[in-house]
Amino acid sequence: MKRVYILAALFICICSFGFATGNKDAKRANGKITVTATIFPPYDFTRAIAGDKVNLNMLLPPGAESHSFEPTPRDIISIQNSDIFIYIGGESDAWVDRILDSVEPKHIKNMKIIRLMDTVEVVEEELVEGMQDEEEGHDHAHGHEDFTIADVKDRALTDWAGDWQSVYPYLLDGTLAPVMDHKAENGEKTAREYYEQYKTAYATDADRVSITANSMTFYRNGAPTKANYAYKGTAVITEDDGSLWVRYKFEAAGNPPKGAPKYVMFSDHLIAPAKAEYFHLYTSDESFDALMADTNPANYPTYYPATLTKSEIVAEMIGHEEEAEYDEHIWTSPKNAVRIVSAITDALCEKDTANAALYRRNAAAYTAKLNDLDAAFQRVVSNAKRKTIVFGDRFPFRYFADRYGLSYFAAFPGCSTETEASAKTVAFLIDKIKAEKIPVVFHIELSNERMADAIAEETGAKKRLFHAAHNISKRDFDAGVTYLDLMTRNVDTLREALQ
Repeated sequence: MKRVYILAALFICICSFGFATGNKDAKRANGKITVTATIFPPYDFTRAIAGDKVNLNMLLPPGAESHSFEPTPRDIISIQNSDIFIYIGGESDAWVDRILDSVEPKHIKNMKIIRLMDTVEVVEEELVEGMQDEEEGHDHAHGHEDFTIADVKDRALTDWAGDWQSVYPYLLDGTLAPVMDHKAENGEKTAREYYEQYKTAYATDADRVSITANSMTFYRNGAPTKANYAYKGTAVITEDDGSLWVRYKFEAAGNPPKGAPKYVMFSDHLIAPAKAEYFHLYTSDESFDALMADTNPANYPTYYPATLTKSEIVAEMIGHEEEAEYDEHIWTSPKNAVRIVSAITDALCEKDTANAALYRRNAAAYTAKLNDLDAAFQRVVSNAKRKTIVFGDRFPFRYFADRYGLSYFAAFPGCSTETEASAKTVAFLIDKIKAEKIPVVFHIELSNERMADAIAEETGAKKRLFHAAHNISKRDFDAGVTYLDLMTRNVDTLREALQ
């Protein structure tokens, strides 16, 4: 899902003209501010709030796929010439940050920029049972590690060679407070609750470990204890949800001195030979079985290179937290749409005070319609026979499913660029529909529909469109079809699927 856009040459070309094709006076020649949105939902929300009081642009052409969109020189100029610029802020429009970095500071200063993923509580992309990982090409349940047992390779102690420092002292002295704050911003606990959790997780009396090709030295209160260690294979842990974890086992030769554990296991989220960037360390003087008795231990001492400063460790740990990829399709929940509308309305009122009262009235009326839409979905689900939906397609409805308590199965997550699923994935969805007698298999807009067709033919389920509203066809765009139109159609379609 991750893509790299090669825009450097484009920036040089545009910047060489100094963005000379527009200025604030020209933009306001018709007395209107200019609003640019990257994709359809914020474009349509703005249209509902502002009507003809603004110059409104949408960068994504109707009928185009948002996840493979690349901006043109004209698009970059449109962004630079905007009073308000609205983008989602996910992986698919990561190019936005590079464009904004290239815009002259005086233009950025006068521009109101709305990153919509900052307006709601975001959730991570989820890989549910049977869903195919586009990068690995195999099926798995959602877990921290995405691999099969066959993927695990042996590793030597040299992968962990070097001097390492425990993060535990930094937790206790407050250095890691920004890390706990960051976890609290994205998690379900307070910073203090995370501190208490990691006070147990990171606890160790070995504040430093030095590793060579065949030995480990543990430092406790500055006193070293050394022993030689031999590789003893791997331990792969399968959790209840199907996710896998791997630990690498090393055993001390003979009877090691006190302070050097007999049995050591490393976990660093790698499954093949590679230099570790950090690791969790599990130790025992009893046996490997003792270490494996609890496959989800509360204590996992964590070590980073001794060469890193405190601030660098904080940056590394926060960066590790941010490796998660968040679902971008925030607008699929009408309640999220309400929050987005509020953010857009505030920006419009700030940049165009003369029409602020009109914007507030329109936003209030539109919010009422969104709340009615939300209530309609709630009624359908409350009166439904079942609570499971199946997509023979991508699934950009995580926020929708969470809002209404629906479970789901699909071929790919929402931001996947894959369109052809493996035979195993298709067979899983077919079996699921047959086993639960699910009457409808969904596809999304702008899909080739082949997978949904095959599943429908095999199961007898009806094929139906469930629109994510990420974009619409040129025909619908020209006809003025709206987000509310599309989502209202989804109400009836969902009712059919849950009967």
